[in-house]
Amino acid sequence: MPTATLKDQAATLREPRFATFFTGHVVSKLGDAPVPVAFALAAYQISHSAAGLTWVLLSLWAARFLLVATGGRLADRYDRVRVMIGADVLRLAAQGALAVVVISPLQLQSWHLCLSAALYGAGTALYNPAQIGLTPELVPEDRLQRANGLLSLVADVSFLLGPVLAGVLMGTVGFSWILWLDVVSFTVNLVCLLRLARLHTPARRTTATAATEPTPVTAPTNPTDATNPTDSTDSTDTTDTRFRASFAVMARYPWFSFGMALWFVVSLGIGLTAVAGPVIAVESLGGTGAWSVLATCLAVGSLLGSLAVMSTSRQHPWKAASVVVTLGAVLQFVALTLRDQLPTAVVGATFALCALTTAACGIVWDTAYQSEIPERYISRLGSVDNFVNAAGVPVGMLLGGLFADHYDTVFLGISVALVVLCVPAARLAGSGRKTAA
Repeated sequence: MPTATLKDQAATLREPRFATFFTGHVVSKLGDAPVPVAFALAAYQISHSAAGLTWVLLSLWAARFLLVATGGRLADRYDRVRVMIGADVLRLAAQGALAVVVISPLQLQSWHLCLSAALYGAGTALYNPAQIGLTPELVPEDRLQRANGLLSLVADVSFLLGPVLAGVLMGTVGFSWILWLDVVSFTVNLVCLLRLARLHTPARRTTATAATEPTPVTAPTNPTDATNPTDSTDSTDTTDTRFRASFAVMARYPWFSFGMALWFVVSLGIGLTAVAGPVIAVESLGGTGAWSVLATCLAVGSLLGSLAVMSTSRQHPWKAASVVVTLGAVLQFVALTLRDQLPTAVVGATFALCALTTAACGIVWDTAYQSEIPERYISRLGSVDNFVNAAGVPVGMLLGGLFADHYDTVFLGISVALVVLCVPAARLAGSGRKTAA
């Protein structure tokens, strides 16, 4: 079985289009790995307070918020590879310009970091939705889950290496070299994307005429055709490239809406844990060393989750995954609530389990909507999903800061919300299958 799985992964990487994209993606992710920690350290060194880092994060977040609709709309309307090329040029310029300022006689100031972060956030808001829609075009549908697993694995490795690389590089060669390495990684990715633009022939994109000409509407041949909202709407809205059209699609696929709401609460829990975890570790589990153990469990669990999905050739259903991710998160919050009665090892095990289920089920979720949502809407719905998930983390952090004296109540509330959302998410999963575009 392991041999067969390795052969399946090798077959995915032998797809010329995916292999080209994946090569650039790996290099780009490794270049990005130390950047968040390096930016945080640089912002603090300049401002000597947490305010500097706050403004940098707000700049990044505001740019992504303002362009979330634009990113999804452009990726669904135009060639996704070209959108990604433009986005990476913007991110390369943001990092390169800042690197020039760092090595120039000019004194590095907080607004330099904020401007770079804003441009970087704008590029990311354009790049990510295009990547979500592009992935199903690069591999056959039966290999889509494995492709998503490989991409998730790269993200996990980058997350693990990031703090280590940032600490080593900041202590040796300095901040400017981290920026230059990121510029080089974007350059490599751009070369791969340019090559992909020559190789790229979409696997499941509608024909050019279908994208530009309205489809004639004919009378239904049987009563069920007249009552099927998916079939009738899909045949008449091929020319609607507005971002708000994605919300009409969400209404036809309620499983996506409930799934997205479930992921928002999961992300909220991740943000809450990032703030409450260190506090609980210091106050109840023995100190900062306990938080290091818990954080390591999170990183290892996430990596194992990606590997678990990649180790099987079976495409897992979102119906089961929605239940699994809920159980993983609820068990972690139960352990945090019972922290005074449980050893650190048990709490750490629940952290690893929660991270494992989140990573594994995240791959299943991406594969589910990439497979079932009409191709011309994937990037727009992907941008909504990406933004809603990302929004949950800072909201959870805010809860962690505001309700530090009432963590048990917050843990209970989030657990209840997860269970309540899990029921319709699981029951509706798989309904409203994608029809031919």
